[in-house]
Amino acid sequence: MTERGQLAQRATNIRSYCAILEAKPFGQLRWATGCAAQADLTRERVLVCDGAGWIWNLIATHYPKAVQIVEWYHAADRLERVAHAAFHQTAPRARWLERTTTDLWEGRVTEVIQACTDLGAQCSEARDAVTYFTNNTARMRYDQYRAKDDLIGSGTVESSCKQIVTPRLKCSGAQWIIPGAVDTAKARAAWLSEAWTPVCTRWADLPLAI
Repeated sequence: MTERGQLAQRATNIRSYCAILEAKPFGQLRWATGCAAQADLTRERVLVCDGAGWIWNLIATHYPKAVQIVEWYHAADRLERVAHAAFHQTAPRARWLERTTTDLWEGRVTEVIQACTDLGAQCSEARDAVTYFTNNTARMRYDQYRAKDDLIGSGTVESSCKQIVTPRLKCSGAQWIIPGAVDTAKARAAWLSEAWTPVCTRWADLPLAI
């Protein structure tokens, strides 16, 4: 990112995988697919997620040395919610939001927490935001991440979801049961990841691969 909200770098060598699972098997699958992509052998692993505690718990279990980043737009949206809950007038709301979003962008999370604390007496959204930013301070060093050219947004994942789901599962008149939708999404993910031929040739050994 060279400017706030504008991505300069792009992800490459994208691989997708689809599943609907409870947290524990999802974490195991995340570890296994990561190892299949040799993530366990890389010098540095960076995981960008929202602020849900269960996700960070899985990361700590399976990738304890990974760099954890709260997805930028989730964090910025939290400030939007505080601003709209705390200010009724447009001008002071815009000033507060611009100042705190800039602080967040520059990794000054302490200032962001203080700004939310100042509004906390009259705004429950601001009090919740204090907890959110306090718990995730170490995952919001956006200035440092940008300096290393780390992606801080989840646009790649969002785009993959649209490419996998929208063209195939949202066809006009289509009706699905969950197992069929999951199998079809797995197949399309393999196709888009250029893994169709390897998956098909190993179908006998990996019956759940697609």
